[in-house]
Amino acid sequence: MNENNYFRLDELPPEHPLRQEPFSVPDGYFDALPSRVQARVTRKPKPAFSISWSWQRTVASLAGASLIAVLIWQTLPQRQESLGNEALSGVSNEVIAAYLDDQGIDPYELADTQQIHSSLGNDTTAIQYLNVQPADIQQLIDEQGLREGSQGS
Repeated sequence: MNENNYFRLDELPPEHPLRQEPFSVPDGYFDALPSRVQARVTRKPKPAFSISWSWQRTVASLAGASLIAVLIWQTLPQRQESLGNEALSGVSNEVIAAYLDDQGIDPYELADTQQIHSSLGNDTTAIQYLNVQPADIQQLIDEQGLREGSQGS
């Protein structure tokens, strides 16, 4: 017996798997191929940068913004208001004198400068207490202007 079974494909029935084409293409496939490729190429292009939003991204954004707000709140310096009379009413005069002495401040000198500043008010009131006439001021300005001009020459 011959171990090689030779046969012809055209002798097999048409429904036999060996008679089927290994690769079949629908009719007109290659005729329509260029137009289909062109249609896919000319579709609207996707943007280079697109953001798709999700609840995870929203939560992460809110957490980051909250963290930044807390850091800003903690790092901004707090404005310190001046101490009221009530806050210092419980402090004795001896403790205040000891504090000023530790800081090297003479309490009598401090009291004198406060009285001077409160009595002067602003600059315009200080000039009123001087016995100076406007003509004297103008004469002094003219003299200093001439001296300064002659020194520069």
